[in-house]
This record gives sequence, structure tokens and C-alpha cells, in this order.
Amino acid sequence: MNAKKCPVCSWEIKEAFKVQADGKEIAVCCQDCAKTVKESPAKYSGHMK
Repeated sequence: MNAKKCPVCSWEIKEAFKVQADGKEIAVCCQDCAKTVKESPAKYSGHMK
């Protein structure tokens, strides 16, 4: 099984935190990484669905 990695810190995502930014969604590993994505959504836009 391939574990997904958090695009912010590269940790394994065990329980995903979903973040909405620019009308798209991204899964990260924790609330701190979710905050980081919300502060700089353009930096992580390549990981968004």
C-alpha cells in the first residue's frame, strides 16, 4: 500500500485534514500544515484537486 505524503512536510498522511483553497481541495497531515496551505495556497496548487 502506498501511503500518501503531506505536500507541506512530507510526513505520511494517516488522518487527512482537508483544506479548501481557490475552489480546490488538498489533503495534509495536520492542522499546522492546513494553516500553512491556507496562508500560501499558490505554493501548493499543484497538489490540489
